Amino acid sequence: MTGTKVVATEEYAVISLKAEYPGYEGLEKYAVFSDLGKEELERKYAAELAPYTPYVLLTEAEGEAFSEFNRNENKFHTRQHDNMDAYGYEEGVFESFHSELVQDNLFDIVSDHLDKEKLIQALTKLKDTQRRRVEMYYFEGHTVREIAEIEGVDKRAVQDSLKYALKKLKSLLDD
Repeated sequence: MTGTKVVATEEYAVISLKAEYPGYEGLEKYAVFSDLGKEELERKYAAELAPYTPYVLLTEAEGEAFSEFNRNENKFHTRQHDNMDAYGYEEGVFESFHSELVQDNLFDIVSDHLDKEKLIQALTKLKDTQRRRVEMYYFEGHTVREIAEIEGVDKRAVQDSLKYALKKLKSLLDD
């Protein structure tokens, strides 16, 4: 096992499931990898394993499969990131690296229309999701990533929602 080992001996290894799998909320907080049976493991190492109870018992082969999967996932994400062209011509790639250069700024739009009441009315005409995201991003200072994490959605969905909300606000304020 790699990365999140809590304890390792010749006969078993313990990993933190929360550290290994972000978002995991199961009853067991640890996994023990060993080729020993549960009874033999508890007979030999009951005192050592007590702080990690309850735990999931998996074989060494299963532990190695988990490790290999995680290594491959990390390699994939690293390669994907390394091979992206931040200034490329693929739709959405440049924007994902430099959204601050692409999106209209709400304050630029509002400065052209200094009517605060008109802005408030325009905000009420947005969809609830768009209005909430505009408020979080421009008034509460949250980043796109933070909003995505709070709402449990993809970062791209938040970016698109903000982009369309600004277009709609601009058209509403231009009227």
